[in-house]
Amino acid sequence: MRGLAVALLLLVATAAAAQDVTLEADRVDVRANGDVIIAEGNVTVSYDSQTLEARRITYDRRADRILAEGPLRLRSAEGVVLLASLAEVSADLRNGLIEGARLILNEELQIAATGGERIDGRYNGLDRVVATSCVVCAIRPVPLWRIRAARVIHDEEAERIWFRNAFFDVLGVPVAYTPALRIPAPGVRRATGALVPQASRSGIYGYGLKLPYYITLGDHADATLTPFITTDAGTLLEGEYRQNFQAGALRAAGAFLIDPDEEGGLRGFLDAEAAFALPASFRLDAEFNTVTDSEFLQEFNFSDRDRLTSFVSINRVRSREYVDARIVSYQSLRDDEPEDEIPLVLPRIDYRQSWIAGPGGGRLTLEADALSLVRADGRDVFRIGSGLGWRGAETLPFGVQGAVIGDVRGDAYVTTDADEDRDVATRFVPSAGVELRWPLVRGGPRGETHVIEPVAQLIASTEIENGEIVNEDSLLPELDETSLFLFNRFPGRDAIETGARANLGFTYSRYDPSGWSVSVTGGQILREEAGDRFTLASGLSGVTSDFVAAVNFDLPPALELTGRSLFAPDDFAFRRGEVEIGYRAPRFDASSRYLFLAEDLDLDLPERQEATVGGRFRFAPNWEVSGQLRYDFVSGLALDREAVLRYGNECAEIELSVSRKVTTSNNVPTSTNIGLTVNLAGLGGTRSRDWPTGRCDLRS
Repeated sequence: MRGLAVALLLLVATAAAAQDVTLEADRVDVRANGDVIIAEGNVTVSYDSQTLEARRITYDRRADRILAEGPLRLRSAEGVVLLASLAEVSADLRNGLIEGARLILNEELQIAATGGERIDGRYNGLDRVVATSCVVCAIRPVPLWRIRAARVIHDEEAERIWFRNAFFDVLGVPVAYTPALRIPAPGVRRATGALVPQASRSGIYGYGLKLPYYITLGDHADATLTPFITTDAGTLLEGEYRQNFQAGALRAAGAFLIDPDEEGGLRGFLDAEAAFALPASFRLDAEFNTVTDSEFLQEFNFSDRDRLTSFVSINRVRSREYVDARIVSYQSLRDDEPEDEIPLVLPRIDYRQSWIAGPGGGRLTLEADALSLVRADGRDVFRIGSGLGWRGAETLPFGVQGAVIGDVRGDAYVTTDADEDRDVATRFVPSAGVELRWPLVRGGPRGETHVIEPVAQLIASTEIENGEIVNEDSLLPELDETSLFLFNRFPGRDAIETGARANLGFTYSRYDPSGWSVSVTGGQILREEAGDRFTLASGLSGVTSDFVAAVNFDLPPALELTGRSLFAPDDFAFRRGEVEIGYRAPRFDASSRYLFLAEDLDLDLPERQEATVGGRFRFAPNWEVSGQLRYDFVSGLALDREAVLRYGNECAEIELSVSRKVTTSNNVPTSTNIGLTVNLAGLGGTRSRDWPTGRCDLRS
């Protein structure tokens, strides 16, 4: 009876010489004048956050030993579970011998042994061991992977596991041997040691093998060193360093290759980033990116970027204030872009502050900025400017939302060309406008809601110039549904939209009670004069701009469709289009994107017509395939192709990928890349919840 536990507790406390040991059982027999206690039936012994459960336990006070007959279970304070058929341990459960032992760590890695011992309440020593995180039972006797070892020592305090004379088996076949192996215990997030290797194959560097080694550097820093051994390009050394501080974080990574054919003998890249909190709510952000040559990143599949950006920024963002001061440098990896003509931004300063002022809760906004561009070859530009704007809104009769907008901006430019000739130019641009919106809401018979909102903006602005204003940052303005109702559609500061114009459009939305919704936006821009500031491909040229139309359909959680297009104002010819479709389901994902951009003769940009399709399909409980294809209709080439095959279960995830990409550099040949990655739960990896767990009943 459980009621005997109270009486037994007193006996055990006396017999154990005041040690904090508790014992519960269904039946208790006290012999030899209280020196021997035998407990049977649902026996539980607890001591110092350790618990021993067994079928029968015999406690000998004189020997200070416990004999436990199984099946028995010993659970430590760290959550380590030791299963066995028979154990003889000390009364404090810290030392003893075990037969038929099985160790379970973090509910992932299980270690079975013929026998073992418990040492100092800290170590579990096991003999003739088989370890795996896969489900093993009578109908699944051979796991996907396992480690067989002559001896295993598990250190619960240091959370480490040592294997001696270990074989690594795959489907029961030995594939590797090591005389000694140390791994972190499952659940340990940070531990110095080797990580899972990664294999690859490339048409450029041949076969490759990465052997990452992770190093902990205290509680707040770590490093990873990865030799990257290739058959055709030598050996690279990759590295990554990370450190957290009380007020920020730092990360630096890179890879280097000793190449005797390269000038200087060294090829590689380095990138670093940092973020720190400063006094007065300021923040420091920095990035540094550099590479020795334009081909290195693509040759070894580190990145597809064709331009690297480095910067240092001090900024502050508040509800009504924004300030940012930064210096920026660029490194071009394009074959046709001279490095000496790329500017160094030294510095760029932006400031914006707003206040509630004027009637109707209007908002007053002050902007100020400065920019300096320095080139090794070409013109240098210094710009300083400021602007003051106000917007006030009121609700008019019949629910019409009216707004009055005013803005004035001034800029000064100093331009120095390659011959050291200096030009000074100034600009003053006042603008004013009104905006009318009329949101109309109507409910439907099935509970749906319809919202339609016509919008009209009338804007007038003029540009008063003294000298030539250079354009460095506003070369590619675009018309779409997000820029339809902007005062200025140029992306930067150097160009400003002027003249009298009307932005006309509407939005329509339907919200269904079942959760799906659809929205449509359309509109056009009318101008007093055509001007020559916009190209034909931008959709903004002429007295009448292209007609912009956009639609978004959302059927959560599975389907989403977005489309946007530009149509010529005279014959409604198709000028630009983009369509994206995405579908998500537990076993099947699919996405597609189509992009069409008309040729821009003014900027010498060719026509673009591309389609991208991708998807994932889980064709069996433990198998799935995914892939992606990007096709260029103009050149008739498949730019990117990738296929991935994955297998996963409760103990492993294996991914085999094949990709082929058309490179942007003339010096990097197009190649096929093959990669193999393996994640083993319990051996430095974590158990994935996306895959089903093996079953051991008769239905599996």
